[in-house]
Amino acid sequence: MTERVYTFGSHRGLVGILSEPATGALRPGAPAIVFSNIGLNHRVGPNRLYVELARKLAPVGFRSLRFDLSGFGDSEPRRGGGSDLDRAILDTREAMDFLERRGVNRFVLVGLCSGADVAHRCTLKDRRIVGAIHIDGYAYPNPSFWLRHLTIRYLQPARWRRFARVRLARLIRQVPFRELDDLPEVFVVDVPPREQFTADLETLTERGVKLLFVYTTQMDCEYNYRNQFHDTFGYRDEIDVEFYPNADHVFSTEPQREMVLSRVVDWIDRQFLAGANTSETSASMPSRKATMSAVYFVGPAAMIGVTRMLKFFAESNVLSV
Repeated sequence: MTERVYTFGSHRGLVGILSEPATGALRPGAPAIVFSNIGLNHRVGPNRLYVELARKLAPVGFRSLRFDLSGFGDSEPRRGGGSDLDRAILDTREAMDFLERRGVNRFVLVGLCSGADVAHRCTLKDRRIVGAIHIDGYAYPNPSFWLRHLTIRYLQPARWRRFARVRLARLIRQVPFRELDDLPEVFVVDVPPREQFTADLETLTERGVKLLFVYTTQMDCEYNYRNQFHDTFGYRDEIDVEFYPNADHVFSTEPQREMVLSRVVDWIDRQFLAGANTSETSASMPSRKATMSAVYFVGPAAMIGVTRMLKFFAESNVLSV
């Protein structure tokens, strides 16, 4: 594996590190994987997550670029207007332009938190993108989510300990700033309305874009059980979803990182076999109307079934600490 630093972009101000497999190990026709910084983190990712991922992908034949968005890390600010999201989309597309000049014409974007927002918008706009991995990105509650949210979450001892600790600190005027609820928001993700996201998923799956959604415990106020995405939108055979209820948002421990890294590398490895063509026509995609009808009309009745309830308690880690 080799790693080199490059500058690129229309203003020559973007800085990134390109990781490439050893000579002869590059997978024929493989897309390049593109990572950008997350919030105020630079291109290494939280706890060097992107560094480790790039170095695990190279031995299986994938090149990857991790770069800083303009104005962050080592990249220079862009002149001109536009929102943070607009600039991030432009930066990402220019990163792909840079790789295209090096002979790559297909890409997979990886985005965590605000980065997932950028990945989604770019994927909709740019047909060179054949895959996207969203980590703690968009989430949409459904009836099963609300059942868990309003009942089982209040049976977890850890939540009550945290509640008591925060309330006591406030009573003595020592507010624990480290509590997530008290941290100021630096980046706010502009989540599309459910109807728009539904249409977006249809557009992307008809294009044959491969999608992986990963959720952690950080999302438990919006996503709290493994099958929530599929129960809400369908696409059980077309879109992959992972749920890690015991992992935090930045995968701060080595076992957490190894878990998600192994899953992501395996997913990319399986989805983009050497010389495989990921494009599909809408005619080849199975209908999902029956699935969605079942979610909204049969779902409430199914929730009272014994089997469903047992699964419900098992997935929710009722007494986890």
